[in-house]
Amino acid sequence: MVFALLRLAAVIWIFGFILLALVALSSYLYSTEAEPERTRRMQTRVRMSLMWPIALMSSAGRARLRRG
Repeated sequence: MVFALLRLAAVIWIFGFILLALVALSSYLYSTEAEPERTRRMQTRVRMSLMWPIALMSSAGRARLRRG
């Protein structure tokens, strides 16, 4: 039972990562900003997509996820 819950958590985390990384990539591709700012913002968003479950545990993390 514990392993099933861990597997479910891992699957949800992976799908969340994929979704948030695709959003970051889309924002990067269709942005009108200059190159250095656009690249830095995409890298930050990809890092946030890796640790989104941890970010949900605090109000500052949730706000950061909402802002992108």
